[in-house]
This record gives sequence, structure tokens and C-alpha cells, in this order.
Amino acid sequence: MKNIQEIIMERVLKHRNKIGISLINETPEILASLKKAQKEVADVIIYSNHEIEGFKTKVFDNDEEIGRTMVRDYKAGIINQFVRGQVDDFGTVDEYKKQFDISKEEKRLDFALVEDIKGNQFFLTMCSNPEGQTLEDKLRIASGVSDWIKNEFGLSPKVAMMATCRPGSVGKDPVMTKSYEDAEAVVKFLQEKGMEAKNIHIELQSAIPWANLIIASNGTIGNQIFRVMVFLGGGKTYYCPTFFAGKGGYEDNSRNENNYYHHIVFASAMANKNL
Repeated sequence: MKNIQEIIMERVLKHRNKIGISLINETPEILASLKKAQKEVADVIIYSNHEIEGFKTKVFDNDEEIGRTMVRDYKAGIINQFVRGQVDDFGTVDEYKKQFDISKEEKRLDFALVEDIKGNQFFLTMCSNPEGQTLEDKLRIASGVSDWIKNEFGLSPKVAMMATCRPGSVGKDPVMTKSYEDAEAVVKFLQEKGMEAKNIHIELQSAIPWANLIIASNGTIGNQIFRVMVFLGGGKTYYCPTFFAGKGGYEDNSRNENNYYHHIVFASAMANKNL
């Protein structure tokens, strides 16, 4: 069976796309990654507040308009997909919802394909601080991301659900107990949908190598796991899609990153999905 990287690269090579990305404060590393992407996979269109040598650049005086225009250009077919880049997350989501008739109340799904220092790859979700603070939201995210993995890649989701305590600590603290009970409820919900799922509680390391999706106990912890892995622990992040069920999505990223190559790759793969 093909792995995720092989599936993505097959899609990328079907057609060369125009991929937008916002860039306000470039570094030599960022520019090198975009030049590599432009050479190998896509025509990179930069949205910025100044001209950037070596790239087609759309320049705006108002930084708020950088990201919003990029979304509007995607809707209009001027670009085939986009990477959020360095513009504000809220403005990008808000404009995407406006352009694609999505309710302001509808929550997105966002997750990341990450690689640890030993080369193990898996999807990590609940990486944004507000996410997963209720059982309802955990069920929404677990179901949506699992279904996305299955539909996008034809893979069977193998889900490791986290909690903030071990089974032996249940009952000792109400917050930790609730976290464990929520994890059990998520696992049961996924198993009833026919998916392989386990409550790994705090034993994150036990998810490797069998799981292809790790769900943090809440968004705050997931965000910290992501940052430690990628910015301190020698790991990598490859793809960070933001997705609205039935309404598509785009490629997201952390504004702390200095390498956008893989994000351009995945945006192009998204554009080619139905070819």
C-alpha cells in the first residue's frame, strides 16, 4: 500500500498549479524553500506589502487585504490553492467562510502531518488552544479528522486518544477524571463507527508506531506537543490542512516556520485531488 507521501507526490505531478502564499517578513530560509517549490512543483504567487525579487508578487498597502485577497483570488480561480503564510489566521478563516457560504458558527478541522526525531510520521490534531475543551468538540474533531484520513487517502484510521491521567489516577482529581472519561467516550464512539481506537491516556510514546492519528486531550496540550516536537525536539511538520466538511479547505502553517516547501506541495496536491 502506498504511504501518504507517495499519494501526495503522485497528485502533485499530475498538473502544475498556481499556488498563493502570503509573505510579509521573508528570511533567506523562507525564500530558499519557496524557490525550491517553484522549481519543482508549482508557480508560487506571493501576496505581500512589498515586492519580493524572483517571484510574481501582488502588493497591498493594507496588510488585512493581503490574506483576504488571496482567498478571493482562490475562489475566482486566479490561483488554484493557497497557503496561509504570515497573515492573520482569523482574517483568513473569516474570508474563506464568506467566499464559500459557510456559517460563521461552523468550526473548522485542522491538523498536521508531523514526523518525530526517529522518523515516525502521524497526524496530530487538536493543536489549536481553543479546541477540544468539551466532549462535544472532541467528538466532532475525532470523527471529522478520522473520516478525512479515510476519504482523502483511502487509509484506515488508527486513532490514539489522549487523556491527562492514567487509569489509576481516575477519581483523584475532577479535571483529570473528566479528561479520562472523555477519552473513553471518544474511543467508544470511534469503535462504534468501525475504527481502530485506543485510550493511551498520558502514554504518548505508546502510540508509536501503530497509530496514524494522535488526538491530544485538548487543544492547549496539543499545541504544546506540536511546538515541542517541531521547534525544540528535532521533529518536522509537513502538512497542516484546514478543512470545512463539504466546503473544501486550504493549507495552513505556523507563522514561526522558515520552510514552506512542503506546504506548497500539499496545496498543489489538494488542487489536483480530483484530476
